[in-house]
Amino acid sequence: MTSKQFSRIYLATLAGLVLLFLGVTGRLHPLFAVLGALLPFVARIIPLLTRGMQAFGLFQQFRNLTGAQSSTGPDQSEIKTRFLHVTLVHDSGMMDGKVLEGSMGGSMLANLNLQQLLVLLDECRVDADSLNVLQAYLDREHKGWRGSDNGGGTSSSDSGGELTKEQAYEVLGLMDGASKEEIVDAHRKLMQRMHPDRGGSTYLAARINEARKRLLGK
Repeated sequence: MTSKQFSRIYLATLAGLVLLFLGVTGRLHPLFAVLGALLPFVARIIPLLTRGMQAFGLFQQFRNLTGAQSSTGPDQSEIKTRFLHVTLVHDSGMMDGKVLEGSMGGSMLANLNLQQLLVLLDECRVDADSLNVLQAYLDREHKGWRGSDNGGGTSSSDSGGELTKEQAYEVLGLMDGASKEEIVDAHRKLMQRMHPDRGGSTYLAARINEARKRLLGK
């Protein structure tokens, strides 16, 4: 016999002895009267408890579906150019961003169709960073888009200006003053997602490497 089974038998025996004592002393009837008076209240409260448990269950399901574990959200990197402000989610590799300039200014990339993105791409040709970032986005979200690009879809060989320290932290998704270990870890995780050999962007991989070099000096 386990300790749990023993406890159940002990409690059942104790409850039986209490009922027997109340019956012998004539106090059992008042107890039933109290229980009878509580029944309407219990009948009203049970549905409320049931709804509460259902609501709690739905809340837990929502948290599981959204992956919500804390209020901080997933780690993200940001790249800001003349035409674009793009965010990269580390865990999923998902990219999205806002158009800052041009005929699509104010639009989110995710809300633009391929034809609109190609128009934006043509506008971005005057800025190497914007062009390369948008091409990286198209490579991830619209595979095969290069066949639709009249400009040939070639990347600019100019990687843009040298990263500032603040921009390097943003590229790696870190706060200013992050430790060497945090910088190395962020760089490793991003390269696992963005390395060209794994379907990533050559431009973004170069910027990630540049950010690490800018912060660590090597």
